[in-house]
Amino acid sequence: MKRALQRILPLVVSIAVLVWLLRGVDLRAVAASVSPRVAFVLVPALVVYGAVTLWLEATSLASLVHASVGLPRWTAARIKCASYLIAIVNYALGAAALTVLLRRQTGLPLPRAASLVLLISMTDLAVVLGFAAVGAAQVAQGAPDFHAGIVVAALLGLFGGLMLLRTPRSLGPLERIRSLSAFEALRSVPMRDLVRLLALRIAFAISFVGICGAAFVAFGIPVPLPELVAGVLIVALVAAIPIAVAGLGTSQAAFLYLFKAYAPPETLLAMSLVLSAGMLALRALMGVAFAREYTREALRETSEAAQS
Repeated sequence: MKRALQRILPLVVSIAVLVWLLRGVDLRAVAASVSPRVAFVLVPALVVYGAVTLWLEATSLASLVHASVGLPRWTAARIKCASYLIAIVNYALGAAALTVLLRRQTGLPLPRAASLVLLISMTDLAVVLGFAAVGAAQVAQGAPDFHAGIVVAALLGLFGGLMLLRTPRSLGPLERIRSLSAFEALRSVPMRDLVRLLALRIAFAISFVGICGAAFVAFGIPVPLPELVAGVLIVALVAAIPIAVAGLGTSQAAFLYLFKAYAPPETLLAMSLVLSAGMLALRALMGVAFAREYTREALRETSEAAQS
């Protein structure tokens, strides 16, 4: 029953939020906002985004695996594609699938593989919060409220936690927390590899801002760059919360709230739905094209782990 609820609840949340949003807008105006220009601009942008981000994902994984183990970049790309298919249903399941496949392909112990996947996710979170803080600091008066203080506090908390994990001094009662296997990569990965990973994830965040910017251009919505950067990365944070299917519904609500000053709700809703559909289709096609056998393997392994 618990597993069934975990699978059904995100779908229920997505449908409920979308129904609530659609009831408050003119559906004909939403449909009218989608023109041939949208496909002309957005389809090539999605293809470039898919290629660039897959290279960044594969390089991030390959660079963290110790040289004595080794992980070919093409294999890293394929197992990441396999996790895309599962992450469409649930982000946490996608991370678990990536952990399982990384262990299978490298022979790393499961705690080490899980800690590497967690390290990438934590770096993404730090980068998103950093960009959001910089963008929020430059937002002009009258723009949407980004709660910059909360963002900055969260960012400082992340970097402070990293310093505590890596300090050679004893943390006293907190030492047991620092010694958890989930934090192994944060404790042991060389600083030069962390810096390389940070650069790769910054490029990944810039790519996401770029594809969202292409969507705004496709729908003719002018948004200043600071608001665009801060807003779309906060949308990314909302979409990553595993309460909806691939952020469907929750990301649309975030788009409407954050960018309500720049376009009618019908246009914003149309843009966010088209962008979400394009991203989902892109990830699904990448998974089907490059990683079908890895996807079956990940589903089997994660299912067995859940049952045990």
